[in-house]
Amino acid sequence: MKKVYVVLLAFVLVFFGISDVFAGGGKEADRDSQIQRDRGRDYASIPSANLFAEGGRGSLAITNQASFDVIIFAGRVNQNNVLGGIKAGKTRNFDLSTLSLPARNGSFLIRAASYDTYTRKNLRVTEEDILYAGLVVYDLNDPRDKTHINIFAGISQSNETFIWVSNTSKFVLELRVGTPNGEKLATLAPFQTNKAIALSPQQRNMPYEFYATYLYINPQTNEIVNFAARGMDERQRRSPSGDRVNPMVFAGPADTSQISYLNAFLRIKNDTNWGFNMMDGTTWMFDQKGMPLVESGMLVTYDIPALSGEAGQLYTNLNMEFDNMRTMRINNFRARPGVVYDMTITLRNGNLAYDIRETERKDMLDDLRVSLFFGD
Repeated sequence: MKKVYVVLLAFVLVFFGISDVFAGGGKEADRDSQIQRDRGRDYASIPSANLFAEGGRGSLAITNQASFDVIIFAGRVNQNNVLGGIKAGKTRNFDLSTLSLPARNGSFLIRAASYDTYTRKNLRVTEEDILYAGLVVYDLNDPRDKTHINIFAGISQSNETFIWVSNTSKFVLELRVGTPNGEKLATLAPFQTNKAIALSPQQRNMPYEFYATYLYINPQTNEIVNFAARGMDERQRRSPSGDRVNPMVFAGPADTSQISYLNAFLRIKNDTNWGFNMMDGTTWMFDQKGMPLVESGMLVTYDIPALSGEAGQLYTNLNMEFDNMRTMRINNFRARPGVVYDMTITLRNGNLAYDIRETERKDMLDDLRVSLFFGD
């Protein structure tokens, strides 16, 4: 594994020496540069005019819901893959094809540090300064593939109150707030321990309720499989504190036989000429990569909560709203945990139609180890 990292790092350094996007490798940074590296090393530099560029195009969209500006890194900060900054409340797109990725599809973690900390520490941060991390699953072979990440609004740059988290499992951990399908507060790499997460207290100091879900990315299909430890015993509650307290430890399943599923997986192929959005009643649903719209010809997967036991959870108001304002309802869909349902939507004689069938059950998986690019 160390040899792989060495080769990858060398490849990254060569890339940054020739990239127009991350200019300045091996040179002293321009005087107006806001992101720079030590002189005499292969460091990248982004001119201040481009630091907080908005909009743009690319296969990664990040919305900064926090109350402060952030700087985004691809992978560990010591890899120095600086993507750029995002103002508070803004969304920015990033073109992943400009990165020196070792494969056309795969996964890595993005990390966010506050811009205030970045400048206060002379434009250098460490992993201890990271306030948020999120998982990117990409496929550069599909020009319409996109991941959308929301930086949790409750994270704080004040460094006054924290929670501490340890992921002692061999899986990627997503820590969700409120419910097993709630907002993502944090993502921890396998075996990442004693991670301090700066978090603002809730009103009346009410504790947060945290749920651990674990992820596996199928290297053949790029699909995400999320699961929990059997028994759903990894819910924990904690109030952010300024005192150093013992971390919440999430051990994960001991092996693949201890996996439990909280969701069904609804895989939809849109064979119509229109795009649509999926809704549960009037609530918009987002696919596994955080996107709300299923364009014509796309294949996407939705996680459908299935928390009512093996018999499944009954949905009576799933519906799709199409570009032309037509709506189609899925009648009495029963989502069973760990089951994959394949649905194809077609247009027959001018009428919308769907075919849905159970195709797979993810009771057992042979190996759930994940290799993240740019290091864990």
